Amino acid sequence: MKLDFSDFPFSAAAYSARPMTFCEPGVGRCLSALADLAAIETGPRRAREAWRQAQLRNVFAHAARRSPFWRARLGALGEARLEDAPILTRAELREQVAREGALLGPADRIGVTERATSGSTGEPVRFFVSEMNANYNVMRSIAQYFLEGRDLTLNRALVDYASAAQKADVTVERSGSWLGALAAFVAGGSARTIAARPGATAALWRELKREPIGYLVAAPGHMAALIAEVGAAALREAGAAMWLAYGERVDAALREELAAAGIATRANYSCEEVGPIGAECERHPGRYHVATSNVIVEVEAEDEIRLGEARVGRALLTALHSYATPIIRYDVGDLAALEDRCPCGHDGPTLSNVVGRSKGLLKHPDGRLSPFFVWAHEMTAIAPFDEFRIRQTAPGKLVVEIGGRESLSGAETASFMGLIASRASGGFDIEVRAVAAIDWGESVKRLGFHNELL
Repeated sequence: MKLDFSDFPFSAAAYSARPMTFCEPGVGRCLSALADLAAIETGPRRAREAWRQAQLRNVFAHAARRSPFWRARLGALGEARLEDAPILTRAELREQVAREGALLGPADRIGVTERATSGSTGEPVRFFVSEMNANYNVMRSIAQYFLEGRDLTLNRALVDYASAAQKADVTVERSGSWLGALAAFVAGGSARTIAARPGATAALWRELKREPIGYLVAAPGHMAALIAEVGAAALREAGAAMWLAYGERVDAALREELAAAGIATRANYSCEEVGPIGAECERHPGRYHVATSNVIVEVEAEDEIRLGEARVGRALLTALHSYATPIIRYDVGDLAALEDRCPCGHDGPTLSNVVGRSKGLLKHPDGRLSPFFVWAHEMTAIAPFDEFRIRQTAPGKLVVEIGGRESLSGAETASFMGLIASRASGGFDIEVRAVAAIDWGESVKRLGFHNELL
């Protein structure tokens, strides 16, 4: 092993000017954290497993000491084995938080924050995270750039959903370097967060191309709309080097169109309750190296489901740093397949065929389940609108809401019905509704399809 920083993009004032000091303390802590994460996720498997089991024992013991709820599940001393612990449902997580609150208090001298899920698939789940969780999430995100050897000098633009109160088509926040505390050490690119209203793709594009894009962090719906608006080649000309997808599955055709223009794609797998779960393999799209520095993933095979050629089961998550609200064998509602290692050679657990929340599956009248997805650009090719949502409300019923329209012509309605019917493979009664605005409730995610039966 050779450590060589000759090609590293140091800033001009990377090193400390103080006596007997190499780096400023903040930079040193960041570098140490990056080294820790890389060692835990890429080091010898035996050492990594020993660390992981120690962290698991720590979480179990803490939960049993502080919580009657968890003591009943894990034993008085937290002595239960992981595989023997009961599966944690969302309802049970809500119950524990409502009854007991955070399991870290003022005497622990660790900052605690209350969070909530997006509510995209039902009632939001409220929970607590420690200051360490927030710090980990930031550092693990940055660590992925180092693990893959990505160019740190490129800019980073995050496209987010606008809040209901936002009046402008887009709003922009700039925060200097996206490398955070490492900015004093590394000559990194700039960071932008752009909140775009539904249907404001032209305004989003005008903002994006104001400066070289670099890393474009965006949901697949945003990316599909941008490609429909300007094309993948224009994104590349505007400096886009990599698309970092979040929130929904990545369509293979979209990935291929970007690759043809010279733009790489990386997806990640995460959830609000846990944080990072897996990072997509560089060589094998659709496979995710589990973030073993953060989580243990099990896949429940007892209720295995067949989706096409793949067999998937419920993903159960155990967060190794969940001290404020323990997350142990949590049924997050996602489906996936789990392998012991990746075909690329990565010696660690790897997820594949990640379907996402089961609420994103279509339930056919004969009981079969299948992935279901319709791209925004396929819908906007039929008629102009602000946003759309498809809901399965009964075994043979799909309701399509077209937001931002007072009415639809007969031809538009028929075209929408034809598109949805082709994606659902028949057997469904399809109702198309024009609505002034879609009621998303408490959800901050705006998923194009939601199954109300699962």
